[in-house]
Amino acid sequence: MGRGGPCFKQHPWPKFSLKHTFQPTVWRVQTLLQRIVATRHYFKELRLQQFRGLQAIIRLGSFSAAARQLGLTKASVWQQVRALEEEFGCRLIEAIGRRAQPTPDGIRLARLSSPLVEGFDSIKSAFEAERASVGPALSVATTPSCLAHELRHTVLKVRTAFPDAQLTFQDRNSPAAIELLENSEADVAVAARFDEWPQKPKLDFLLLNEHPFAVVAPEGHPLMKSGKLKLADLRNHPLLLPGPSANCRPRLESVLRRERIWDDLKVVLECNFPTGLLEYVDARLGVAITPVPTSFFKDAGPLPARVPGRQTMVRSLSSLLGSEPVYFIRRRGWVETPLGRFFRETLFGKAAKLA
Repeated sequence: MGRGGPCFKQHPWPKFSLKHTFQPTVWRVQTLLQRIVATRHYFKELRLQQFRGLQAIIRLGSFSAAARQLGLTKASVWQQVRALEEEFGCRLIEAIGRRAQPTPDGIRLARLSSPLVEGFDSIKSAFEAERASVGPALSVATTPSCLAHELRHTVLKVRTAFPDAQLTFQDRNSPAAIELLENSEADVAVAARFDEWPQKPKLDFLLLNEHPFAVVAPEGHPLMKSGKLKLADLRNHPLLLPGPSANCRPRLESVLRRERIWDDLKVVLECNFPTGLLEYVDARLGVAITPVPTSFFKDAGPLPARVPGRQTMVRSLSSLLGSEPVYFIRRRGWVETPLGRFFRETLFGKAAKLA
């Protein structure tokens, strides 16, 4: 067959020797049909591995790196891609030196096949867990803030409904939590993300909540007493800000630069996690500007409110800086288990009672 076409060596055709000639014709026809069916079945089984190989090449940038990750030879990965090119009638990967560059068609096919690969992988892990007779398991990538606030009620409900379940929480900042999910190192994620960030075609985002930007300061601080707050008021106080890799930092910095006050700020500490910022507000190192859960405000609205469990106050800046959207995130094609479904529905307040 042409370049990159299937190879039938694993399923050789019967050799028509003199012995075959004297066998009944019906038997020979049946043998031929069996060989054809076996060959087609063989390549159908390989199709999923071919898509997985294509995605690995695009993700890692070379045939060699993809082969190492998949535990195959470089030639095997090359043949997988060539078989896909033969099947779809287009070039998917261009070799540029030692690098492998996907074509637009290659990127398109990898995106469309991603739910298929992810779905199969999730079925395999769920099946292996049930065979091992272990309780249901769910791995959640999330932020310390979401774990302490958005997820607390859900975790308690899940524990009651699934007493044998194993919940694993991987606490990261939002970009790192989403990356864990993309790399199949977590089942779901609860994390923040702004709409202007690059699209994630492998993931589904379900809006869960919004965390308004706020100023957090010690009780009695001038920013808690003044009437209408202006961003320019922040110039006069030592500030504690989200770190450079925090999800909200680009949005915060963009607004403050647009208002031409960023270069005038007195930043004394940066931290990727709001919990860390609140600790140093308690220590009176400065005032923090960060998104916070809506539960901090209760019925206070724009008025200052006490931070739960602390001696500090919080005041909304949503009218000046907006809010940070928080999402429940899952991979497209992920097979949702009963535990995963109960977790999601409880998180959104829609869980039905288990029979």
